[in-house]
Amino acid sequence: KVLEANGALGNDVGRLGHGLGMELTERPSNTATDNTVLKPGMVMTLEPGMVYAPGKSMVHEENIVITEDGAEWLSERAEPELIITD
Repeated sequence: KVLEANGALGNDVGRLGHGLGMELTERPSNTATDNTVLKPGMVMTLEPGMVYAPGKSMVHEENIVITEDGAEWLSERAEPELIITD
């Protein structure tokens, strides 16, 4: 809803993030149907995606580690506005 309110044509990437480990993409998947309990030491991505023009989409990924107190950013936070190029 937030993406579409700001000009996105939709969000069909299927999830908002996933686990990171020995493989590029691991469980859990950050979806409404994944009930995995996050535990300290787990590394996750936050990767909102959007379709911004017919046939064109983008996914931006930031990485976090789950801690006893919540989460810690591993990647540098992106600027609030991202430049989209063709």
